[in-house]
Amino acid sequence: MLIRNRLTIIFTLLATAIQLTLSLLVWYFYSLYRQEEFYSRLESKARVAGRVLISRRHLHDDFFKNMVRTDLLTIVEEQISIYDNRHNLVFTNRTLKESEYYKEKIPLLSSDPLVEFRSGHLESILMAYRDRGQLFYIFASGYDRIGFAKLGTLQQIMLLANLFGFTLIVLAGWYFAGRVLNPISQIVDEVEQITATQLYKRVNEGNRRDEIAQLAMTFNQMLFRLEDAFVSQRSFVAHASHELRTPLTNTLGTLETSIRYDQNPADWRDSMVIAVEELKKVIALTNGLLGLAKVTDGTVALTAVQVDDCLLTAVGQVQTKYPGRSLPLQFMTGDEAVFTVKGSATLLTTAFLNVLDNACKYSGEAVTVELQAKEDQITITITDRGRGISEVDAAHILDPLYRGENVEGVPGYGIGLAVTQKIIDLHQGSLQITSQVNEGTTVTITLPGQV
Repeated sequence: MLIRNRLTIIFTLLATAIQLTLSLLVWYFYSLYRQEEFYSRLESKARVAGRVLISRRHLHDDFFKNMVRTDLLTIVEEQISIYDNRHNLVFTNRTLKESEYYKEKIPLLSSDPLVEFRSGHLESILMAYRDRGQLFYIFASGYDRIGFAKLGTLQQIMLLANLFGFTLIVLAGWYFAGRVLNPISQIVDEVEQITATQLYKRVNEGNRRDEIAQLAMTFNQMLFRLEDAFVSQRSFVAHASHELRTPLTNTLGTLETSIRYDQNPADWRDSMVIAVEELKKVIALTNGLLGLAKVTDGTVALTAVQVDDCLLTAVGQVQTKYPGRSLPLQFMTGDEAVFTVKGSATLLTTAFLNVLDNACKYSGEAVTVELQAKEDQITITITDRGRGISEVDAAHILDPLYRGENVEGVPGYGIGLAVTQKIIDLHQGSLQITSQVNEGTTVTITLPGQV
């Protein structure tokens, strides 16, 4: 079911329920008012009858009948009955068939000064009346034809009003649901126009304050991330294809040339050596891409790891790769410093190794390494005096397979720093790179310590 239809139904049900409740309350309270007003008329009739018939001693003549003929406020099926203190009927203007029924109600006056009751369609009251020390019981009853006619008319009016109101509620609910959902419909229309080739488009954010505007803003933020991901993916695929194609093409060309022209084993061996070196490049690049994918996967188990051990292992491996290179290591610790973090020893060693390898690869001088530990933070600073990174390249240095303009002649694929960034992010740390061309580069890695 469409949200607009659902909102319309919910709005209609709620508004109709409120309308019916109010209508029932009006009918109920008007019914009480009619009843009280009619009983008040009966009481007035009873008191008039007491003054006229008892006080003036007209119980046994036709005075009351003559008065009723001239009374403009006579009640329909009006009946007046008077009993003495011995419960004997002394006056009635109707038949005597209700005499015993009324007589049974007289004991009720022992607890209430006035008794109201109903018999069939007639409503009655019973009251006590004293005159000259003698007690009488007066019954007055009748049918409120005018009151019930008004109540019936009120019911008809309310029925028609509720039917008309229900129609207006449905139309109003449909209209307002459409108005409320119109911004969402606009967002849907705008989103349908956004394709993989048009990720630069954005949806209208409206007033930037209400919930729908927040939805649009959140969607635009998602589009920004998607656009960055698509651009990075295209760049990644383009660079990966280029990097893989070059060694594979060289390998294929070398082998084809060897098959056609090499005549002796020495030439075959030289060709195979060249092919092997090119395949090693492909394997290295593939391993780098697999490492990047593994880190991005986020399924690595994290345990307590000693950062100093990982750093010493990485320094040892780099020292083996670059024999004779100076790699001075400094430890700066506080009184309560710890070198433990929650992470992966293998990944942290890989991250440190990538940074150290880059420092040694692009610098022929000594590379200084500093490990600083405070209460809840561990900082590793690696500084070289090499080629440095330009401002243009610094903006993309962490992109996979991106290499700067001043790295010609140095082997590499531009994966190391991208992998390092992912590893540091996985450990909830930060990676900061500051560099100047021909002056050197400083890489600062910050990790949260674990007490």
